[in-house]
Amino acid sequence: SSPKKEKNNKKYLIMVKKKYTSKRISLKDKYKIQRRVVESHRKSRKQSKKDKKAGIVRHDKTKKDPGIPNSWPFKQELLQEVAKAREKAEQKKLEMKQKRKEAKTQTMEELMAQANQSRAEFDAKQGSGISSSNAMDDSVRDVQQAHGQQSRRAYLRELKKVIDASDVLLQILDARDPVGTRISTMVENTILSHYDKRMVLVLNKIDLIPKDAVQGWLTVLRRSHPTVAMKAGTNQSRSNETKSSVGRAKGDGALQSASGVGVEGLLQLLKNYARSSGEDKKSKS
Repeated sequence: SSPKKEKNNKKYLIMVKKKYTSKRISLKDKYKIQRRVVESHRKSRKQSKKDKKAGIVRHDKTKKDPGIPNSWPFKQELLQEVAKAREKAEQKKLEMKQKRKEAKTQTMEELMAQANQSRAEFDAKQGSGISSSNAMDDSVRDVQQAHGQQSRRAYLRELKKVIDASDVLLQILDARDPVGTRISTMVENTILSHYDKRMVLVLNKIDLIPKDAVQGWLTVLRRSHPTVAMKAGTNQSRSNETKSSVGRAKGDGALQSASGVGVEGLLQLLKNYARSSGEDKKSKS
């Protein structure tokens, strides 16, 4: 072969690089796939609703347990343990089922007798010393309950006297927990069932929460009763400032000052109530 032919052959032996196809798809195909997925999910939900109405239960096609391979050491012992555990679980399940059946068939008298019997057995096991101490505890508890009831009755009597002697009732609420420090709606309605009684909610300690929270609570509380926001003055303010300045702190730094805030608004509200009640009495006379 001549050298010219060898050169020509070398030209044809050049390797061509393989072209790889891109995994990217066009947006048209992408959105088509998304629509098909959504449609498939919609159909499956619709079918599940139909099956639920018809009472059809479709079990999912789950993979079966392949079991223990033959090459596993001590395979027989492991299978025996699994069988024993399964038998115990079945036995426990049957016992629980039997207990539920017995509990359903028992009447209230039988249950009470069974409870009394178990209590008597327990007392007999513990001994007479523990039973006597239990009796003493019960007596002490009864005395405490009686004392608590007496205190409650005395408190309610005093509260009734205060309500009868008052024209305007101030309910002090802690700004940190207004709902927890407020009496129930039923008690409020009972108190206000008298036509001549008025109630004012006083939101105290407003300097301990943010301004937005104060504004929000005022909006909520004023839906039911007139509400005034307040911050009490400290002892330092009473000694350092004049009486005329107490309750008159204004501006952005009012909450940080030692003076009280909101007292003037509360007094003005009470004056308005006093004027309106005086006018009502004059018109009646």
